[in-house]
Amino acid sequence: MVAVIVSEDGKTAYVADSAPGDVYAVRLPSLQVAWKQHVGGAPFGLLLHQERLFVSLFSGASVVELDTSSGTKLASDPVPQGPAAMTADADGHVVVAGTRGQLSVIGGGQLAAGNGFGVAEAGGRLWSADYERAELVPAGDDHRVGLPLPLFPFWLAPGAGTSLLIAAEGGTEDTDPGGVFSFDTVTGSFSTLATPKDPDQVLLAGSTIFVAAHGDRDVLAIQPGRTRAWAGGAAAVALAVDPPLGYLVVAVNAHE
Repeated sequence: MVAVIVSEDGKTAYVADSAPGDVYAVRLPSLQVAWKQHVGGAPFGLLLHQERLFVSLFSGASVVELDTSSGTKLASDPVPQGPAAMTADADGHVVVAGTRGQLSVIGGGQLAAGNGFGVAEAGGRLWSADYERAELVPAGDDHRVGLPLPLFPFWLAPGAGTSLLIAAEGGTEDTDPGGVFSFDTVTGSFSTLATPKDPDQVLLAGSTIFVAAHGDRDVLAIQPGRTRAWAGGAAAVALAVDPPLGYLVVAVNAHE
């Protein structure tokens, strides 16, 4: 697994490589490495928050906080085993998705959630994904929403308005068609946007929805009435938008 996130000024991309357990700061657009920090524990998710880089350690049962300018470890926050994607809630707290059926609030408690990897805010509330049960689960609620197809929701992201974007994998991750959906959190309706193989990440930038279609070895750019394939041959696993430079940063992993 590889994760990427871009600083607000667009000058630095932070990249996590889970196999060796390393995090890098890479200058943009030169792609020069500014620093490297070994964190171990199979880093999964990245979040820039309050001038710190939060890194979830999937096999380390913790979230480490790094100094963005140097990579120095500033803190380590224990969480249940299997922490994955992260977001900040409306109160500014860091929330971590987990594979033990909970969302963990750094410095706070836990919220009942799906057993999965994704978390995102949409329609004024936090949403999680239950990977094995193919369901969306609002935080702290026993209400569940089944996906329109029997696929496994991996990544969640806020969409336009009150919508939630979902990237879901097929039964055989690399070869079976997956799905990219938009879920209207107000009406409860789904729209199927694409069916790529192994969609690892989805995000909205302006009016375009980008998808890291790892199994198809490209990046989908979805706009109303039109879908294009970018970066042909690239085993894309993670994406980040760089508005100041006008870039889409794509992290690839041909060995996953």
